Amino acid sequence: MIFDRTARSLIMIGILLLSGCAHTTPAIQTATPTVPSSPFDEQPVPVIHSKVYRTVLDNGVVLIVLPRPVVPVVSFRIGILAGSAKDPDGKAGVADLTASLLNRGTTHADALTIFRKIDDSGGSLEADAGRDMTTVSGKVLTSDLNGLFSLAADIVLNPVFPKQEFERNLEQTKAGLMDEKDHAGPVARNLFYKTLYGNGAYGHPPTGTETSISRIQYKDILDFYHDHYTPDRTVLTFAGDITPEAALELAKSTFGTWKTSVPAAQPSTVTPGQETLSPSKTLLLDRPQFAQAMVMMGTNGIRRNDPRFYSALVMNQILGGTTTSRLNHEVRQKSGLVYYIYSGFDAERHAGPFFVAFQTFAPNTPKVISMTKQILARMKSQPVSAQEIQTTQNNLLGQFPFRVDTDDRIASLLLFVENYHLGLTYFTDYPNKVLQVTPASAFSAAQDLIHPDHLVTVVVGPIKKTGLRPNGRDVLMQ
Repeated sequence: MIFDRTARSLIMIGILLLSGCAHTTPAIQTATPTVPSSPFDEQPVPVIHSKVYRTVLDNGVVLIVLPRPVVPVVSFRIGILAGSAKDPDGKAGVADLTASLLNRGTTHADALTIFRKIDDSGGSLEADAGRDMTTVSGKVLTSDLNGLFSLAADIVLNPVFPKQEFERNLEQTKAGLMDEKDHAGPVARNLFYKTLYGNGAYGHPPTGTETSISRIQYKDILDFYHDHYTPDRTVLTFAGDITPEAALELAKSTFGTWKTSVPAAQPSTVTPGQETLSPSKTLLLDRPQFAQAMVMMGTNGIRRNDPRFYSALVMNQILGGTTTSRLNHEVRQKSGLVYYIYSGFDAERHAGPFFVAFQTFAPNTPKVISMTKQILARMKSQPVSAQEIQTTQNNLLGQFPFRVDTDDRIASLLLFVENYHLGLTYFTDYPNKVLQVTPASAFSAAQDLIHPDHLVTVVVGPIKKTGLRPNGRDVLMQ
């Protein structure tokens, strides 16, 4: 009994002690740790066993990163989504001149200091303007990335555009355009685009023309920079030995406080190349000093983000996009009539042309033009075979890894993907959509986009030797 009473007392004491503890010490709760949300959207890039990351800074600057720590090197691009398509009316070449002056001095460094900093980094830094975009490109060892990228940001954010440098670059551009007159390729290409697009966004070369360059004033450079170099039009891409977090920190430290008073850019509704097809037209540009004739012929085409793009891509590879294509096989290899011949779609932000280009001994010109039209007509009227489709798909998929085999190519491709609104899924979309092309869809693209009876044809060379003669629709130019 004594044992039972003692035991009960000890139990009661224990209960009271535990009860007291319950009132004075809170129970320990086990909480699930909070995982910080990533600022990045990400997608796999199976072809190089990596991922691509994208985010947008508060001021609208887009950042895209693809880590590839193979060697301690980083390539980067600063893209301004404005190129020669935004040149003022009648002043083609403004975007190109603006880009050429970026490294000629900033509020922090003169041109000599800039060039010395580039040399000291052991890297490279250059700027150029295309039709849809101005690009500052750089490549450097990872250890020197912060310095070179900060310099690149400085020339974009704080250029001073020295007037003396403007005048010097203007004269250099004029000299370059004069030299182009002696080269049939640029002359034919520029006249072809001018004929198709007139005063539209793609109607002039990015470097301008002799006439347009003579109209450009210093103020045009300042206005172009003010209107188009803005955060909401800027894309930063990095590829190589860098993490997304490090790239974001660098982007914020250089571009994060950039502000602008210019209204946000509105999506363009202009789509050159979608106009009604015009009658066939031939322009003959006489260059009697040439032995060969350079020919470009084509029609309005498609935008890069057109749903028909991949069917058109496969179809064109069969037609004239490879050394085994129909044009190459029949005109060059079998007939021996041309030095080269190829076809393509210049599919950009707006609709560029479908074209065929070739160079031939002048007397062969009429025959090659006729053969080319016949091959185009067959492509439009006769479906391609399943074997041709499969062979072309294999070829395109085999080439794709070589588009992402260097940091430079990746950084440029990331800019391309953003510029044309292709999305982070591009790296899986490309092979998948190529494989989805069928003989029927390729044939449909040919029927939609090839028009042998509506070709603009430009011939540059010794016109008398070609045997071509103006016939009322043709234009002979000196």
